[in-house]
Amino acid sequence: MTNANTSPHNAQNWLLLAALTFIWGTSYILIKKGLIAFSAVELACLRISVSFLFSLPFLPKALKQVPKEKYLTVLQIGIFGSGAPAFLFAISMTHSGSAINGILNSLSPLWTLIIGYYIFKVNITAQKAIGVVIGFAGALVLVLGKGGAIQVDVLYNLLPIIATFCYGMSSNLTKQYLQNLSPIYTTSLAMSMIGAPMLAGLLLFTDAPAQIISGTAWPSVAAVLALSLFGTLIAWMLFYKLVQRTDALFAASVTYLIPIVALAWGMLDGETLTLYQLSGFGLIMLGVYFTTRQKV
Repeated sequence: MTNANTSPHNAQNWLLLAALTFIWGTSYILIKKGLIAFSAVELACLRISVSFLFSLPFLPKALKQVPKEKYLTVLQIGIFGSGAPAFLFAISMTHSGSAINGILNSLSPLWTLIIGYYIFKVNITAQKAIGVVIGFAGALVLVLGKGGAIQVDVLYNLLPIIATFCYGMSSNLTKQYLQNLSPIYTTSLAMSMIGAPMLAGLLLFTDAPAQIISGTAWPSVAAVLALSLFGTLIAWMLFYKLVQRTDALFAASVTYLIPIVALAWGMLDGETLTLYQLSGFGLIMLGVYFTTRQKV
């Protein structure tokens, strides 16, 4: 029998999924705003450094609550779940649009499925595999329907693919090894492990501090603050909690829904919803249904 808390159909799990969808769907706009004043490397360092500073109040208790034998896993999750993707997506978005990144971000459930099956020996039903494929197809249709043909920079589009592999690895590591630990404390510890060196590098080797002090970059600073607090720290706490309550694949299905939020921001900017986008939305919902539907 499936526990009520671990069933994807639990209302709290769907609320967590909805919150993550909005937060991460908004992240692309915040990254764009941040890149106005900062380089991709500066933006990534700032994003992780600010998240680290926000997480410091939880660190003393995290050091007591997280067993020392889990520290290496926590470090791996920090690198795979936050550190590497922050750089990869920021660098990619200097040469390709948010549409391409939105499409490629939908590879996360595929990587979660593949890594879980081949590395962690997680059994995956044919139904879930079909759902992942349908969801990815829907994300592709939705974003392609936004503006027709998309110019592809192959080299830079390899970076989000690597980032989504990292997300898949992070999801599986969390599910396999940190199932019974508090997401708040594991996230705080992970951010401290990767954030402290990022902050040192930011202060010593970049011009970002001077730009912040000068006051010329405050709109971008505000975007980075929102991106760090919500898009990184709070979002990953929610994500790890969702993985613990359900499974890595259900949690990764948030990536199907991210393009919908990105599209909504576009509509607020005067864009219109096309038949292609409606079709993509339908396919995404069908994919999420298949990946989360419980066998009777």
